[in-house]
Amino acid sequence: MALGLFILLFGIVALAGFAFWIWSLVDAIQRPDAEWEQAGQNKLIWILVIVLIGFIGSIIYLLVARPQLEDAKRGL
Repeated sequence: MALGLFILLFGIVALAGFAFWIWSLVDAIQRPDAEWEQAGQNKLIWILVIVLIGFIGSIIYLLVARPQLEDAKRGL
């Protein structure tokens, strides 16, 4: 019984991690090149970071690049 619950919880966490990875990849791809340039970031490098490092790359993107992109989007 406990093993079944563990497998269910692991599955839910894995699915959530995969969804987060897909979301960050789509977010990076859909941002205009001008926004990346204004933020001083390289779009291709960040896409590779997300794809190659996976979930950890998505977290790094969320913490490092995305705030700079949001500031560039607002014109700060």
